[in-house]
Amino acid sequence: MIRIVTQAHLAGLEQAIEAARMRARQAEEAADQGAACYVRSLCALTARTVSAEDAAEAARTEAVDLHVALESARAELKAAHEMAAEQAQQMKMLEAELDTICGAVVLLHYGRLVSVHPTPEAARRHAHSLGAPDSGWRLASSKPASEVEWRTAPLADFAVEDGGGAG
Repeated sequence: MIRIVTQAHLAGLEQAIEAARMRARQAEEAADQGAACYVRSLCALTARTVSAEDAAEAARTEAVDLHVALESARAELKAAHEMAAEQAQQMKMLEAELDTICGAVVLLHYGRLVSVHPTPEAARRHAHSLGAPDSGWRLASSKPASEVEWRTAPLADFAVEDGGGAG
């Protein structure tokens, strides 16, 4: 079969070929642009992923550090509570001791200190064990202490003021 091709038909075919080549170039350029955009997006996403992983690792490290600091603070708080409880107990003991001392008396024999007692009754019992009579006791008398055989006096009367001394 022989086909006769006219110049106009041949020119039309060449135009169609040129148009197809143009579309192919445009499609190729669009594909190149799409591939470049894909590669840029992939690189950006990879960088963001690496950055997010680094940030997550830093956050995990900080969380561990904060947990260690929290446990240390809890231990310090527990120790402080224990110390406060011990100090409160010591204060109670000191207050009880102070209450005892505030009511304490001294036992004097002709003005000389014999002993210190928590109560006048305890001082009298001790004096009785040393040969003192059971009756005639007074806390103070108008006579000088050196002229009274047995006598009790408040311990506070013998306290020295802070920084005090003779004179």
